[in-house]
Amino acid sequence: RDQSNQLEAKFTSLSNAGTNFCAGPNFISSLESGERLQGSCCAPMDFDRYVEQVEGLKKHANISIIPSDPYDIPVYLAKELLDYDKTYVLTADQQAIYDNAMKMSDEQGPCCCKCWRWTAFEGQAKYLIKNLDFTEKQIAEVWDLEDGCGGKENNRQINEPII
Repeated sequence: RDQSNQLEAKFTSLSNAGTNFCAGPNFISSLESGERLQGSCCAPMDFDRYVEQVEGLKKHANISIIPSDPYDIPVYLAKELLDYDKTYVLTADQQAIYDNAMKMSDEQGPCCCKCWRWTAFEGQAKYLIKNLDFTEKQIAEVWDLEDGCGGKENNRQINEPII
């Protein structure tokens, strides 16, 4: 019950936070590495979905580039993942894994729009595919678990980031 209370308290705090929003990747470079991107960007957070995501991410706790909480991302991690996106180049076979993961994921990609999360988690996927031999199913699962858009279901949009 104590763990449940802690999760409820964290949910309450994060669902009222506003440092995570639909901004392009350049927004991240303006932030200090010690800051955190907290809250949802597109729809209000849903407690049951939040619990499902946090519990699901526990199986990846040993992989430092997979956040333990999709609504509480350290800026240093976002910067690291954005760097992977710029520096990692996939082979044709690896790109096919990435492309298939896009089709399989709830948002049809790393996020619902081409915001900082999309680019960061694209970099994360490149790292996971190249260095840890993740399959398209594993990539899609991670993306679905770390979806920070909010709500109970996908939020696929055609919107561009605000900044």
